[in-house]
Amino acid sequence: MDGRESVVIVGGGMGGMAAALALGRAGHPVTVLERDPLAARADAEEAFLAPRRGAPQVHQTHGFLARLQVVLGQRFPDVLAELLSRGAMRLPTTADLGEPQPGDEDLEVVITRRTTLDWVLRSAVLEEASVEIRTDTAVAGLVAGAGQAPAPVIRGVRLGDGTEVEADVVVAASGRRDAVPAWLAAVGVEVPEEVHESGLMYLSRWYRLPEGFDIAQLDAKLGGDLGFVKYLGVPGDAGTLSITLAIRPEDRELRQVLSDPDGFEEGCRRLPGPDQFFRYPLRPVGEVRPMAGLVNRARRYLDDQGRPTVLGFHAVGDAHTCTNPLYGRGCALALVEAVELADAMAAHPGDPAGRATAYEAACARQVAPWYELSVQMDKLGADPAGLSAGPADPNNPMTTILSAAAADPVLGRGFAKLWNLIATPAELAADPVYTARVAAVLAEPDRYPPPVRVGPTRTEFLDALQAIHA
Repeated sequence: MDGRESVVIVGGGMGGMAAALALGRAGHPVTVLERDPLAARADAEEAFLAPRRGAPQVHQTHGFLARLQVVLGQRFPDVLAELLSRGAMRLPTTADLGEPQPGDEDLEVVITRRTTLDWVLRSAVLEEASVEIRTDTAVAGLVAGAGQAPAPVIRGVRLGDGTEVEADVVVAASGRRDAVPAWLAAVGVEVPEEVHESGLMYLSRWYRLPEGFDIAQLDAKLGGDLGFVKYLGVPGDAGTLSITLAIRPEDRELRQVLSDPDGFEEGCRRLPGPDQFFRYPLRPVGEVRPMAGLVNRARRYLDDQGRPTVLGFHAVGDAHTCTNPLYGRGCALALVEAVELADAMAAHPGDPAGRATAYEAACARQVAPWYELSVQMDKLGADPAGLSAGPADPNNPMTTILSAAAADPVLGRGFAKLWNLIATPAELAADPVYTARVAAVLAEPDRYPPPVRVGPTRTEFLDALQAIHA
């Protein structure tokens, strides 16, 4: 056996295309089934304007963590080079942390539109002779083989028109709103889920920046958190800008005024960070785009004894684990899972049980820590009333550490590694240089007062927005 196995991938987003590229370049014949009618050879602007009913998140604000560009550089350097040639930017996260240090290049985030990243990745996949992409093709369920021991074996997928597509391996890259549990339940497989609500919803809008706009003229602070609203403005490629305001779903007053284009823009003008963009003539692109249902969710594909519950089937991206998108981890983790799956297939050719065990073990190491951290961060940031705009708690040790990290080279780089998925919480806690610096800072907390929270109260903010329609 030459190790090549036929693969069907359900979903043509970040996880699906990354898996297709990794598996296609490994020599496996791959068929990608994408429900949206995407143009085969679009350009970046066509990709930006195309509706994505199956992936509405592509039109939300994205800032791509350093782990994404590190993995692209290691596994798909041509894709990273093409992305940069199309106007994506690499921005350092260590600029305020003293002299450059070895490894700082691995702490650069990528600034681009999510649609441009998807388009560049899809274009690379289309160049692979072993990969076929079928768009406007909906999957209705899975096809299982006759045997059920030691676990049900998936032999393909069933399309919406009833036809079947056979494969040795089925990969679900079908997103956070998929039907994977129902598909597997239909063939006798239970997929336990753990779900934690983020308590947030998004409102985003895109703009065109004026000709010749220079990002260097902006202040470093592009986002913030006032308790009742979290916000972020991010320039993209091709002279674009996206701004996202995150509020609590139950705050109907804010949701109503910010859903109105005039109210959204007035809100941006009153937030320190996004306000600086509105010193320039901006041209809106589209309406205010809402997005709700933002959860942390982990699915288990192994039983309590660590054995696969299904063979010939794997999940990547949000179909496996999704985190609160506020932290920007989704695309990077989907890419990590895609290459880990390709590595598991290379290590266990023709062995579906060994492959599944290896892949899930890799996800436990590379993905689960970030899911757990997202859940913890949501809990720590929870404000039961959703209306507070008060200062950070100066008696909280984490407040002291974060205050010091803004300029401290050791702490700052430690947090940059953590936020960018380069070092897990456990790895950071095991770093003796980092932990020694934490101890030193906590021994003198008065030297590191929390920054003053700047911005309007919720009442001031809401009154100003309601006044424009009075």
